Amino acid sequence: MSEPRVMVDGVLVPEGQALLIPLDDAVVRGDGVFEGLRLYGHRARTLEAHLDRMERSADMVRLPFDRDVIRAEIQMMSARTSVPECGLRVMLTRGGHRILREEALFPEAPTGWSVLPVAHRITPLLVASKTLSYAANMQAARLAAEAGADTALLVDADDDGVLECPVASFVWLEGDDLVAPPLETGILDSITRRLIAEVAPLHVRARTVDDLGGADGALVISTVLESRIVREVQGVATYDVGGRRVNEIARALRELCVAGDPDGGRAVPA
Repeated sequence: MSEPRVMVDGVLVPEGQALLIPLDDAVVRGDGVFEGLRLYGHRARTLEAHLDRMERSADMVRLPFDRDVIRAEIQMMSARTSVPECGLRVMLTRGGHRILREEALFPEAPTGWSVLPVAHRITPLLVASKTLSYAANMQAARLAAEAGADTALLVDADDDGVLECPVASFVWLEGDDLVAPPLETGILDSITRRLIAEVAPLHVRARTVDDLGGADGALVISTVLESRIVREVQGVATYDVGGRRVNEIARALRELCVAGDPDGGRAVPA
């Protein structure tokens, strides 16, 4: 990838030019919202679903949201990224600034991902919203890296319930059943979680992290990742990354993601 591109308030920053980020409360206090999209052939997957969620996040934190402007800038930036397949982070700050940043995709992981359980409490005031206040999530990711893991698995600090990963969702297999934790725990209503339910019936069950010792495989899923097969939950379980069912689901999700819809804005069932 050549140097990733950035757009601020609808203006593409020329390559090599210093980026001046507006110093408003998004920088000072993490006050703003964001979405992470993935581009396929310079077109955003599930664009309208991401705009829906970003609008809900903005409404939750009382942030004005101009859907038409943000959609237009996403489409403009998508056509101008340095590579046709990449991540695209869209940020809206408290000061009303719109920052779009091209991001490299995660490398493939043929040996699977290692996941570290990390205790966490979801902030009730921000349930189901994607705000820029991600310090706790990033701390969990750092702890995972220090332990040699690829990511963290957030676990409820009070009852050890399985939640989600810092920047992705977590699903697992019980036999052939694909299972996810309840949204009522306060985890994000993942767009990819809704997509994967088109691949296989999704069973919602509350489980503790120790229950994962009896699982038959697991996946970390997100818009940008699509999926990564889990080889271990550290201290709890190891899984066969070559398992038939988990690979079948991962392949089907990939095919669904790539297919998208003709205008790059695939709708996702609510």
